[in-house]
Amino acid sequence: RRVVRGGGGRRGSPGPSPLTGSPPQALVDDTEDVSLDFGSEEELALRKAKIRHPLATFFHLFFRVSAIITYLFCDWFSNSFVACFVTILLLLSFDFWSVKNVTGRLLVGLRWWNQIDEDGKSHWVFEAKRV
Repeated sequence: RRVVRGGGGRRGSPGPSPLTGSPPQALVDDTEDVSLDFGSEEELALRKAKIRHPLATFFHLFFRVSAIITYLFCDWFSNSFVACFVTILLLLSFDFWSVKNVTGRLLVGLRWWNQIDEDGKSHWVFEAKRV
């Protein structure tokens, strides 16, 4: 019987753990399959199929898609560059407002705003919904 102290012994043998004093445990083989339980497959499918806030999701997609469609096909409806530019700018502004104030809070749980203290310094405040 051989006693190993302080990491000695065979080359590459780590010896006893300095924290617990017990011999090291064997590592799991890399080829071994490990199953992670994320819930049942049907539960995941139901969770993905149901949209929690359908109206917020609709407007989240509506403003973006309509701005892209307007950009692509604005020449068919109007010959005025200014009208196309203003329409696209308004749609993207509505998109920014809805993402910042509505869908960011409802769908993701994030809010942010800017505060100015008494000294005139600007501070950004970020909040996240607790899980």
